[in-house]
Amino acid sequence: MRSSFKSPTLSVLYRSFLNYPKFLGISLVYFKSFRRIFLIRYVTLLLCAFFILIQGCAGSSPGSSVGSISELLFPVEKNGQWGFMSRTGDLKIPFKYEGAVDFSDGRALVKKDGRWGYINEFDILVITPEYQEAHKFSQGLARVKVDGRYGYINNVGKMVIEPQFEKAMPFSEGLAGVKINGRWGYVNKEGKMVIEPRYEKAFNFSDGFGLVIVEGKGGYIKRNGRMFLEPEFDWAQGYSEGLASVEKDGQFVYLDRFGEVALETDFQAIRHFSNGASAFTKDGKQGFINRRGVIIVQPEYDEVGNFSEGLASYREGSKWGFINKRGEVVIKPDYVTAVSFSGGLSIVELGGGKWGYIDRKGRFVWKSSE
Repeated sequence: MRSSFKSPTLSVLYRSFLNYPKFLGISLVYFKSFRRIFLIRYVTLLLCAFFILIQGCAGSSPGSSVGSISELLFPVEKNGQWGFMSRTGDLKIPFKYEGAVDFSDGRALVKKDGRWGYINEFDILVITPEYQEAHKFSQGLARVKVDGRYGYINNVGKMVIEPQFEKAMPFSEGLAGVKINGRWGYVNKEGKMVIEPRYEKAFNFSDGFGLVIVEGKGGYIKRNGRMFLEPEFDWAQGYSEGLASVEKDGQFVYLDRFGEVALETDFQAIRHFSNGASAFTKDGKQGFINRRGVIIVQPEYDEVGNFSEGLASYREGSKWGFINKRGEVVIKPDYVTAVSFSGGLSIVELGGGKWGYIDRKGRFVWKSSE
């Protein structure tokens, strides 16, 4: 999961939400919390779909491939009950859960009797539903909340890191950011605090570096806890595809793995690289550049998502569609919301509480019942 912030307001996990533009009408500018924003009755049927979107970011990085059969199962809803379908729309796990979130590490979150537990791809309940709050597995461990504190369980439900943290992040590169006594540090998979809690905020490691906040400024540390780039940036995102996007001396630039400026820009805003492309804003419009800094999609869109599986969502007026890296429209803007592709499918919102999955050609694989 990539991370970002903006001073003086910390913008937590900007990257995650950029993959899910304006889903359910939620603004994408900057967010201070990184999970679960659920609103009013209108969101109820879309609740688990939103869980899918937000949680899906936490355990994977841009360009990561779909690996197991279980990860080719997609949560679907009918009459308030949730099950799982295949990529082609065939129902594989019947509608019987109160909620469901997509698979990761061979486990999927399901809600039963008001509590969250986990099933495997054969619909066997491997972890009893006992949690009011639980998250997707990442690197073999999942965060759960018990008595107001976060801990981590393994894939058979054993509590391997006792609930003790005020906040917690998913594991990435063997470490997880945790908050204790008002400060953030990092634990390893054995629960040892390997980087002492001294930061205002600590984000997931990516490409070997972690973005941390000190006195409202962003900097980067290495996995051994040593400071790599001193906290001096008013705005920053975590490393992605070997580059980090930051605001330096009033200019948005990209840094390489040595901390040197790799690309200078005259843009009003930039974003992390995803699928070899980075979104940028110029004169109020958004487009994309490649890793050499060459504009590959002209800034002519009101808003864009990130590239995933070769396509990026874009907004034209109030509707969303998809373009390729040549800027060609692949799927016309017919949707209230269009979410980045994952596993060959995208979740789209149709309006009036209706939503569904489309394939890369824009064909519906499944639609909600309302």
